Amino acid sequence: MGSLVFAGTTSHVSGIVRDPSTDSEHGAALATAWDSMAADIAAADPDVVVLVAPDHQEAFGLENLPIFAVGSAETHRAIREHGIPVDDVAGDPKAAQVLHASLVAQEFDVAIAHEMPLDHGFLVPVKRLGLQERHVVPLYVSCNQPPLPTLNRCRALGVALRRAIAELPEETTVAVLGLGALSHWVAIPRMGEINEEWDQRVLGWLEDGDLDAIATMTDAEILDEAGNGALEIRTWLLAAACAGGKARTLAYAPMDNWVTGIGITELEVAAEVTA
Repeated sequence: MGSLVFAGTTSHVSGIVRDPSTDSEHGAALATAWDSMAADIAAADPDVVVLVAPDHQEAFGLENLPIFAVGSAETHRAIREHGIPVDDVAGDPKAAQVLHASLVAQEFDVAIAHEMPLDHGFLVPVKRLGLQERHVVPLYVSCNQPPLPTLNRCRALGVALRRAIAELPEETTVAVLGLGALSHWVAIPRMGEINEEWDQRVLGWLEDGDLDAIATMTDAEILDEAGNGALEIRTWLLAAACAGGKARTLAYAPMDNWVTGIGITELEVAAEVTA
């Protein structure tokens, strides 16, 4: 029987590894938070790390755009866009196939990708958190190109993922990371804006365990208040629902040079979760 031993969320902007010294006002606090998260993951020592993230039309394009997909490659090739210094990462096909089969049995129409290259959305956190030697299972969530899954559907998938983890064999231990967000506008006129108030509001909801507040936001509200990049909050909601407990914010900073509100949280792993 598998078990969840760690859960958390972090932003994944490429500047984290491409330009780590940016913004001396906030950089040190963020670095400390990522170092703390890396140490906590190392202490939990998971057999598998499930990376919940969007793809930025690198692995999937308009000709084949699933809403959810599990990657089951032996090795996930690194897409080194933006000049990021990342490497290929080992997958875990057996774990991926168990998780996928369980999610389908729970009536989620999740695709499976036997070859799935990974872009910065997945691999920047792998690099920054020292996960290069671990086995990963990427769980892709469509966040950038409609049709998008509803927030409630992402929350339900998080609960289903927790049940799927329990079906892994031989006491497999798992970490789940929700990757992306917070506020940022991408390739549109408002690019560069950061809404600190929205970011802090969402972090507060996570700290209170108030997933209802997040799940009831509309995409129109998110787009207006926090930008098209903030639609990635789906990955955070999924991870939080999987963990089932309240969040502890390790750090937050409005990183102007990265044009993104950067958040880092660890999630309490509840004994059990419900929809």
